[in-house]
Amino acid sequence: MELSKKSRDFLDDLAVYLMSSGKSEGEVQDVVAELKDHLEEAERAGKSVDDVVGQSPKAYMQHLGREMAFDGKGFFKIIAMIIPNVFAYIIIANSIQGEMTFSTVQLIGFPLVAVLFLLAASQAFCNMSVRSKKSKFKNGMIYIALAAMPMTLFLGLMVLDIFVETPTIVFGPTGQLVLLGLAVVTLLIVSVWTKTWINLIVPILLFGPQYAFAQTSLPLEQQLIYSMLILFVGMGIFLFVWWKKNQKEQV
Repeated sequence: MELSKKSRDFLDDLAVYLMSSGKSEGEVQDVVAELKDHLEEAERAGKSVDDVVGQSPKAYMQHLGREMAFDGKGFFKIIAMIIPNVFAYIIIANSIQGEMTFSTVQLIGFPLVAVLFLLAASQAFCNMSVRSKKSKFKNGMIYIALAAMPMTLFLGLMVLDIFVETPTIVFGPTGQLVLLGLAVVTLLIVSVWTKTWINLIVPILLFGPQYAFAQTSLPLEQQLIYSMLILFVGMGIFLFVWWKKNQKEQV
């Protein structure tokens, strides 16, 4: 017997809430699987998710969250993955521009921005998972704020870097080549670890056209326009294929 949509939505929200609260992925999967069994039995007996939960979904999620320990090891693993990944993107971008210089502000600021964004995203998804589904406008605003947050922080960091003079590290041709190799290896490792291709597809779409058009005699404005077009069309195709694949798996 297939669960009702209300029960499936509750399980999805519960998984998002617990994961964004820093709980272990394995424990979250066990809790969700056990609750799914209870819900199936309850619905066969003519009961609903409200009868099983026994209180408001929000209170039930928060109660479970308090009962489960924070997965500090898993959290630091994510941090250890994100920071090198952020630097990989920056190194590839700098390599295309033909310069590899890092100021102290950048070396401290880039990881800080990544951690701040991770904490903000976790808190946002945690709040949205317990919020009423009627709050679509507020959820949409949160998505927009999350999308704008990293760009805003990086821009702020660049402005700070202009006005605050700090020691810099400059890499020569050999150093640039080594860093570029490390950046590519980092993207590959993270892709294998997360079992997703998006960490490779995004930099290919983002930096591939930039590098290719930089070898041509096209004016810079046209290079930027064509590069952005390829990025948006490519991401659109990728998201469409990903969505179709998920649709087939749910059937």
